[in-house]
Amino acid sequence: MKKFIKGHWFFFISGVVPESDKELFFGPLDGTEEFIVIEDHWIMAHIMHAVGIFPSVGQARKNGWNKPIEDGWTDIIVGKLKREITILNLEE
Repeated sequence: MKKFIKGHWFFFISGVVPESDKELFFGPLDGTEEFIVIEDHWIMAHIMHAVGIFPSVGQARKNGWNKPIEDGWTDIIVGKLKREITILNLEE
């Protein structure tokens, strides 16, 4: 799994979110934003690993992140470095 550590703010979107909705929900965009597409099998542990909170998905699961990604909009701040995670998880 590729880690997406670039800054302290991470944007995760489901694969069904059209390009036009990125500006609507996350705008105004300046072109430097990196959107990470949530894969179908992911749970919150995958997101915690992707942003570098835990070294593996297994470690994230053992630390209580073994739960589904909620539908809709989620904004959380986690970790010692206060990483901001914004998730837009829409169903088809």
